[in-house]
Amino acid sequence: MASLKDIKLKAFVKDKTKEALLECGRRLVAERGVEALSARKLAQAANSSVGMIYSLFLTMDRFAAEENVITLTELYQQMSKVILADNPFNNLNRYADIFAAYVEANPNLWSLLYNRHLALNAPKSTIAEARIIKKIDILIGMQAARLIGGLSGREKRLSIKVLEMSLFALSGYLLGNKLHRESGLNRGNLCKLLMNTYIAGMASLKRMK
Repeated sequence: MASLKDIKLKAFVKDKTKEALLECGRRLVAERGVEALSARKLAQAANSSVGMIYSLFLTMDRFAAEENVITLTELYQQMSKVILADNPFNNLNRYADIFAAYVEANPNLWSLLYNRHLALNAPKSTIAEARIIKKIDILIGMQAARLIGGLSGREKRLSIKVLEMSLFALSGYLLGNKLHRESGLNRGNLCKLLMNTYIAGMASLKRMK
């Protein structure tokens, strides 16, 4: 029977191996794109084996989900460092700036997240993904609620989900070739325009109630 020390050592080695594979997978995606992420290519790049990868993650979809948690956590950490002003409208625009900058700085990693969740038969978010998305929702929601007072709890929750979906969908433009720096369109300003239009629309709904 294995001792407690042996069990802890085995768990430690397992966690470190997972961390190393995830780190290698991020480099692979960042440098070569989403299409470079396969069990075989990951095993080769990490000097590991396909069997080890499936033993630790079960499927490559689950591996991608864990990568996405890291990506969302990085975005959340950057957003949570914003020094908030008294004006919630300005704070929301700051969040939009960070969002646009992060997507543009990490296009391949964001593509992994984007492709997984906007695919025709997109899998349901994992619990870990849902938790970090909720944290981002709370950051945005706290500022939006200061501008959209008077709505019910359900309406506020729905409005934040609409905002989340809109910004996530807009990231497709940030990833693609439809907007070019030479065109004179600033991608960050486009994100803020969407955010501002959203807030104005919600304010109009409040006045109509």
